[in-house]
Amino acid sequence: MKETPAVSAVTRISAPVEAVWRVIVALDQYVRWHPVLSLDAKPEEVVVGAEVPGRVSDGDATAVQEVTMRIVEVKPPHRLVWEGGSLDAILGRHSFVLTQQPDGTTELTDSEEFYGATTAELVPALDQLKETYARYGAALRTRVEGLSG
Repeated sequence: MKETPAVSAVTRISAPVEAVWRVIVALDQYVRWHPVLSLDAKPEEVVVGAEVPGRVSDGDATAVQEVTMRIVEVKPPHRLVWEGGSLDAILGRHSFVLTQQPDGTTELTDSEEFYGATTAELVPALDQLKETYARYGAALRTRVEGLSG
């Protein structure tokens, strides 16, 4: 059985889980904190089956890629999962899992599993992707703690 390529990063955020959840579901605000992703949906539109259009950019205006995520799981304030891409190439299933810690902080596990015909091409890049996801978690921490402070 072939292993599914995946990447995961854990970030500790000095805020309660509800505060982190509010930032994660404020999809229309990602452009304010996420290093590469901007989305076009309001928190009230974060429901299973919703299609969320957006853009991925590495900072180069000529390298903007249009994307559409489909929300597949919502369990406030602990879990949000969306999918994007295609099984013909690569389909990513991205999840945010929030766990309240006894000290009042939140542990964010930001992960993505990859499926599809060309996932083998991702395997050499998984370590680099893990570093990238850690950067996303750090950006989320900065945003949440900035709003909470």
